[in-house]
Amino acid sequence: MPRLELFSPRQGGVPTRSGLNWGFADAHVSTADAYIALRKDFLVRFPTFFPPHGSIIHVVWDDGVRMNCLLEGTQEINGDIVPKQISTYDDKSELGVYLRDRMGIAYNHRITINDLWDYGRTDIEVSLLDDGSYYFDFSV
Repeated sequence: MPRLELFSPRQGGVPTRSGLNWGFADAHVSTADAYIALRKDFLVRFPTFFPPHGSIIHVVWDDGVRMNCLLEGTQEINGDIVPKQISTYDDKSELGVYLRDRMGIAYNHRITINDLWDYGRTDIEVSLLDDGSYYFDFSV
């Protein structure tokens, strides 16, 4: 089953101002804003798993929570423009609040690799339910 890593393998940790900690960027963001990075290696291995950039997908989490998410940001892979991240559609903090709740940490806490290890997961298993709907497993 494909997995989306919640940390940067190159950095060996959770980025301090992007990804799960997007809300700490020097930009027009709220503290709990977060996104899940779509890394190039994932998109090369599973090129048709997600729809194109700008698409809205429906996510069902392992605990039954549902949210609408947006495939946003852009990156180029072999001449194709593909999405760079998954964020919640409309309210960018919905994902950050949800993941922090799951991990039992405060909304204004900067997530670290140790937080993920303490929770018991550093990734999310993803599977396609049907066209436009996905199952995200963040259970421990």
